[in-house]
Amino acid sequence: MSRLESHWDSVTPASCLLFPLSVVFRAAAALRRAAYATGLAPVARLPVPVVIVGNITAGGTGKTPVVLWLAQYLRGRGYAPGIVSRGYGGTRSSPGRSWTS
Repeated sequence: MSRLESHWDSVTPASCLLFPLSVVFRAAAALRRAAYATGLAPVARLPVPVVIVGNITAGGTGKTPVVLWLAQYLRGRGYAPGIVSRGYGGTRSSPGRSWTS
């Protein structure tokens, strides 16, 4: 566990200093959710099903292997899944096909 991660589950001077920012973030997230729930923010309806694989942890939790397994599973059942990533370390400047059979 990294030094930063050790602060996530404990009360430290750093977490006390960051607490006010977490309150602001929580309020902004609640306002954003309320805007979508009440129709004030536009919602995009896509013509295909979308599955989002993610969490608040930036890396090392197995999201990429899950996405690759899910795409392979769906391909095996006759679907043509696409993977959209805006993740860390990407080198593409435009959309493109990177899946190979």
